[in-house]
Amino acid sequence: MRQTVLLLTVAIASGAVAAETKLYFGDLHLHTRYSNDAFAFFGTTRTPDDAYRYAKGKAIKTNGGRRVRITAPLDFLAVTEHMRYPGALQGIAGADSPYRETAIGKMILSSNRADHFRAFGEVLRPARTGAAPTEGLDVPERSASIWRMLVASADEHYDPGRFTTFAAYEWTAEVQRLPDRPWGNMHRVVIFEDTRDLPFPFSSVDSIHPERLWDYLEVQRQRGVDAIAIPHNTNISDGQMFAPTDSYGKPITEHYAARRTWNEPLVEVTQQKGTSETHPGLSPNDEFAAFELRKALFGSSLEGRLVGSYVRDAYKRGLEYEAWEFFNPFQFGLIGASDYHWALSTPSENRVEEDPEPAVTRASRGLASMGASAAGLTAIWARDNRREDLFDALRRRETYATTGTRMSVRFFAGWRYAEGAMTDRHWVEQAYVGGVPMGSTLIGHRDQSEVPTFLVHAARDPNGANLDRIQIIKGWVSDGQSQERIYNVALSDGRQVGDDGTVVTVGNSVDLETASYRNTIGAGTLQTVWTDPDFDPKQPSFYYVRVLEIPTPRWQVYDAVAAGKPIPEGVPSTIQERAFTSPIWYEATRPRQP
Repeated sequence: MRQTVLLLTVAIASGAVAAETKLYFGDLHLHTRYSNDAFAFFGTTRTPDDAYRYAKGKAIKTNGGRRVRITAPLDFLAVTEHMRYPGALQGIAGADSPYRETAIGKMILSSNRADHFRAFGEVLRPARTGAAPTEGLDVPERSASIWRMLVASADEHYDPGRFTTFAAYEWTAEVQRLPDRPWGNMHRVVIFEDTRDLPFPFSSVDSIHPERLWDYLEVQRQRGVDAIAIPHNTNISDGQMFAPTDSYGKPITEHYAARRTWNEPLVEVTQQKGTSETHPGLSPNDEFAAFELRKALFGSSLEGRLVGSYVRDAYKRGLEYEAWEFFNPFQFGLIGASDYHWALSTPSENRVEEDPEPAVTRASRGLASMGASAAGLTAIWARDNRREDLFDALRRRETYATTGTRMSVRFFAGWRYAEGAMTDRHWVEQAYVGGVPMGSTLIGHRDQSEVPTFLVHAARDPNGANLDRIQIIKGWVSDGQSQERIYNVALSDGRQVGDDGTVVTVGNSVDLETASYRNTIGAGTLQTVWTDPDFDPKQPSFYYVRVLEIPTPRWQVYDAVAAGKPIPEGVPSTIQERAFTSPIWYEATRPRQP
């Protein structure tokens, strides 16, 4: 079954299908008032309609009556409400609610924020303990009505070719690995391809096992309703998201790997609750590994287990499975998102108010209480800005994640690309015809003396910072153990890689007093035609691209300067925004064992 999935993915990503792709930026993970934590913790009153209007560039009002506008409109958006009792706390607090005088009603209407947390705890309790839900939470008619409204809102704002919406939701499961451990995050965002004939969402109230979510997706697919699930915040899963066992504790099998690859072709690698690329404890030789890390699990000061929580480690262990068992359970692409809970998808580190009054800062919108990062974005290479085209690109993994910047990144691999391949104005079309793009698998050449060529191009965000460098991260297996190496393949400002492999830093043009920077360093574009000097045709491997910008002010600096306050101590004052592409896997040609 795995071979069928793999060959289908490669065929979809061929040049004949994708040569005319264009780049689209958007957010596939956003909450409004119908998510109970958004309503309880942040007092969010904005609706999905507000979220879509804002994403399209329309000014909307904050809870305090101020007008805000995104700095540049998005191309697509998915509102992804938690579907365990959607809208329950907001409904209970309603003026005509029959549950206002119940215990949970008094909690959510209280002026004490601690009571709001207690109310949300009642939302979590049934899935965690198996207990019956508190009165007023599980109202099927309300849940069904809200789901119909969410789908209708997505359809109302869908403007094919200009702005795409998806019917979507979040499957929100937390799992306690051991009795003395905190709860690990196992959440997935579910994206439907279309809005026709949709079922009611399968939530963590139904099951906390992702395999049961896959059952639901596969049943719907059989009736013509396609959808994918996208895990997020693997960094706080306590090692469970990429574990060597399934959610029932049984060892992973080839069947499990095939199901996971098809149902979950992507992982959200960066968002406001941290970046899940890698960790210094896993990649000690990566000078950029300690980027926007979240230190603690939910509801705890304890840091989660590293192994099984980060995507690069998962890629490497996937290759180990490939070497030992001839299947890879962790072959997924990458996206970024915001996961904001106040209906505004604001990926920039800078503030987005149309009104310059510094009353509403990012910290006051709740980011500081949620995690370290500002946000992330999903970049998709697709034929057109339509549901079917974007969804097809998500399925074939021709995507990349950014930490909020809108830099453009292309990544291809093929056999016998010419040395000057990228000088031709039709080089992208030729790259598709002669190879595969990000998210695909390059099959080993029958002539094992051949070495694959990689084409990488990056251009800065037109409204953002110059580029520092392009890196290619490689993983492979040697003597049964996975390895990794980082290659600096394109550097700005004429810098060269030293004999010891080091690179002089790009510098820093940030002015902390004015929360500004100058593009007097770095490059507007970088590109390279690269071959792996350590290539072994017998070693399965993966390659993905990481592109770094020059340093810019971090969100706390923008907020502090806007509010006329000192920059907070104990947090970085600058950030190097970046992009992470979906990998290209190299699969060596070799016979399978009987």
